[in-house]
Amino acid sequence: MIRTKYLVTSQNFLDTEEIDDLINYFLEENPQIEIIDIKYQSNISAVADSGVSATYFNNSALIIYREPEKYISRLGIEFGEEDDEQR
Repeated sequence: MIRTKYLVTSQNFLDTEEIDDLINYFLEENPQIEIIDIKYQSNISAVADSGVSATYFNNSALIIYREPEKYISRLGIEFGEEDDEQR
């Protein structure tokens, strides 16, 4: 089955996330998936009002991947790809 995962960085003054860290963590947690594509987007916006200004950075990624298919028969028998840990 083809699925997607949307990741977005959170930017605050003391703690910034990097988009590649989020992507790598997702991939480490899901070693069984097959990556189809990763779409990356970076945005910057600035706001100014009454002498107060701010700049916002936003990085995001959309991971498109395929999960291993597993089928369960009417008898409850599971068929499909196996995880490496089960071998």
